[in-house]
Amino acid sequence: MATSLDAQKIEDALRQRLDARMDSVRELVRSRQELDDAKAMLKAAGDEDVRRWNAALTAGWTPDELRTAGLAEPEKKARVRKRATRRNTPDQAPSPEASPVGQPA
Repeated sequence: MATSLDAQKIEDALRQRLDARMDSVRELVRSRQELDDAKAMLKAAGDEDVRRWNAALTAGWTPDELRTAGLAEPEKKARVRKRATRRNTPDQAPSPEASPVGQPA
């Protein structure tokens, strides 16, 4: 006895599953965008805080006076140092004493 397959019914069921999966990705993208926006706003607020701290110093306040008033110094951003490129020179060649035991230098 042959069974009858309803192509439209199968396609509809698969489309519902696909739509649910796509909805989850849409929500994830929306969430990531909100996170990126919040990070940008936080950076802008931090930059403004540093600008205003410096303005207070320019106006004559000392860091100690501001700290005493309850205003902590803005967090300093970590500076990224460039790594020096490593160059091998003949002076840096391994010495014969450094070769593994049992292998000729």
